[in-house]
Amino acid sequence: MYKTFTRLWLIQYILVILGFTTMKKLVVTGPNTADFITTEIPSINTNQILVKTICTAISTGTEIRVYKGISIDADNKFMFPNMHWSYPVENGYSTVGEIVEIGKDVLGYEIGQRVFTSETHKQYSACNPQDVFKIPSGIPSEYAAMLNILQVGHIALRSANPTFGENLVIAGLGVIGLSVLAYCKTFGFNAIGIETISKRQLIAESMGVLSVLNPDDSNLQKIVEQKFNGNPPDFAIEAASNWNAIEMCQGLVKEDGKIVVVSRHTAAPKYNPVGHPYFGKRQSIISSYGFSENNTRWNRLNCMNLTIQLLENKRLDISALITDKIQWDELPSMYAKLSSNPDTTVGVIVNWN
Repeated sequence: MYKTFTRLWLIQYILVILGFTTMKKLVVTGPNTADFITTEIPSINTNQILVKTICTAISTGTEIRVYKGISIDADNKFMFPNMHWSYPVENGYSTVGEIVEIGKDVLGYEIGQRVFTSETHKQYSACNPQDVFKIPSGIPSEYAAMLNILQVGHIALRSANPTFGENLVIAGLGVIGLSVLAYCKTFGFNAIGIETISKRQLIAESMGVLSVLNPDDSNLQKIVEQKFNGNPPDFAIEAASNWNAIEMCQGLVKEDGKIVVVSRHTAAPKYNPVGHPYFGKRQSIISSYGFSENNTRWNRLNCMNLTIQLLENKRLDISALITDKIQWDELPSMYAKLSSNPDTTVGVIVNWN
């Protein structure tokens, strides 16, 4: 214990001597405007840990919606369900870092240990131990940084409550759709991807998707059923953020099947999802957002721990999801690229070292 506190004191002393008492963090200051500000490295209380960022991951859907200033409601009031618009705002929720300071009342953690935390894009974070996840040595930091993003696909797949061997279509093969595909390969579900962008089609093929189809293919229903040995899909995951994709899924999925909507929709549909011919199919449309407080078995803790175990045992392959790696000071330019031309980018890792 004495050696630990001596080391902490020495680290803090060196930081002060060298002038490293400030840090950079990213903020969105207005629509389509992001920059870095300099602020003090946070101090921790006796029950916290200080984490120095190794890398972060960009959530190319949520973060770019915030960057572009797109509200989730028709009245343009809400940034998130319980958060009104207010600038400047920090952005991001996927960080891997190493512990550089430990509060005296914290047990079970070590200096230099890697952890995952849902912090924004910044160099240091003061964290509560119960909010972080320890990262085993066998998992690369860039894979661990994808943990929160992966859970979006993980929850969507569980929301359909499928049985092993069932067939599904994944509409939209961005980072969330491809995350769903990664879990499908692990859990034994047969997936067809539906996507218009050729690079994403190629990534899905490299991940072992059963087939990748274009939504504009003639006889799409017939082709899908042929791929599934004459059967329609049991369920669908819609990750395209497009009502046309939901309508397509309703047409493809079997009677009494399920369509899980994992992407956020800020526009109203131009068709009647419970009109003819869909009403007679008795389908369930399920929205998937965050972890349900009522689900104590597959809550955030258990889903995250399972994913960490799968990554450690190399049973969940996400290598193809990461298409871009940048340095921290390139974040604003990457936001601009994702806002104007997102087609060639799926997963983005930001290096803070």
